[in-house]
Amino acid sequence: MKRIPFHRLAPVAAAAALALLAACGGGGEDAGAPLGAVSELQAESMSANSAVLPADSVEGQATVLSTTRAVVAGGTASQTFACAGGGTAVFTVTGGSIGSVTNGQLDAGEVYSLTYTDCRGAAGAAALTGTTTLTVVTAAAGSTEVNTSTQNLQIALPLRTLTLNGSSTLSELVADNGAGVVTTTHRWTSPNITVNSLRNTRTSTFTLSNVDQTRVITTTGGTISARTRSGTVTMNAQLPNGSWTITTATQGAVSFDANGVPTQGSWTITLPNNIIGISVVPGTLTVTADWGANGTIDRTWTFTSADIGAEAG
Repeated sequence: MKRIPFHRLAPVAAAAALALLAACGGGGEDAGAPLGAVSELQAESMSANSAVLPADSVEGQATVLSTTRAVVAGGTASQTFACAGGGTAVFTVTGGSIGSVTNGQLDAGEVYSLTYTDCRGAAGAAALTGTTTLTVVTAAAGSTEVNTSTQNLQIALPLRTLTLNGSSTLSELVADNGAGVVTTTHRWTSPNITVNSLRNTRTSTFTLSNVDQTRVITTTGGTISARTRSGTVTMNAQLPNGSWTITTATQGAVSFDANGVPTQGSWTITLPNNIIGISVVPGTLTVTADWGANGTIDRTWTFTSADIGAEAG
């Protein structure tokens, strides 16, 4: 029986399709599954969103830092600033000293309250709209750490717009080998933060908890040559086609392309009665399901990168 992509079904059509599958004695690879077993459609949704949403969320936080740095460098407190890539921003600053708050740099102890209106820190960068508070914890050559508190902050990324509500910590470490290779490492942590994702007309809500994500970007001669992400996060997803809660952890670093789609690596998804394993090679994700979490692989599915890109968010 041909599988119908779940994200393309309206709720009534989805219910009808599931009823038809049940009448047929199951649904292809899901036939004979025990009660509570993760299905192929659920595994695809979980794999896609666990791959893309943490990576995009780290990208969003890194954008907040880089855009704020550009606004502070070029603007004056309490005055509207024309952002380099378009849009505007205005900020106020407390803490620090008279010398530090007027030097155009982020300095430890400073607290910035910012309002963005379609502000891009540079041409082609993600656009920010909304408000955030950024507290500078440490700031030194090549090393910065900030605490952020966002209130309905929209981040327009290439494939989706994220809206962030909550608090988190972002650290940035920049290493330059002096020969044209620069490695930028972002570590993002949060006890709890809500991320709304809008892609085309599809809206989903993700509550992320116990977040500990690390992203590494390498540029060679000014061009990005590698992107990886690693770490753990618990995700509660409220999607147009259902809901679920998972805990996911990468096995080493996972590589991504320019659109945030995974290209190499592996990670696991833990549910109360199931363990899902994902292995990625360019263009293909192989997903295994251990029903009962007893160490036995019960099903194996293969999805294309296009499948994952379409399903996420």
